[in-house]
Amino acid sequence: NNLEHFIPKIYLYDIVYEIGASGDDGRVSVRFGTLFERYVTISNKLVGVLLRARKQGLVHFEGEMLWQGRDDGVLITLLQ
Repeated sequence: NNLEHFIPKIYLYDIVYEIGASGDDGRVSVRFGTLFERYVTISNKLVGVLLRARKQGLVHFEGEMLWQGRDDGVLITLLQ
């Protein structure tokens, strides 16, 4: 069961590194809308993966929930 949650996070990290950009602090970030467009072809569970990853201290983003369209400009930042 842990593997089921681990594999989507690996894909998430790979995609963010591939399409994101490094900030002044060296952390890689991508806008939610850009990430959603890319990740949705792999999994329709992106928001759930992001919420679990945030709870584990792996990513940061503002707000409690992310919605396609409304939150497309929210920055998703990898913390590790």
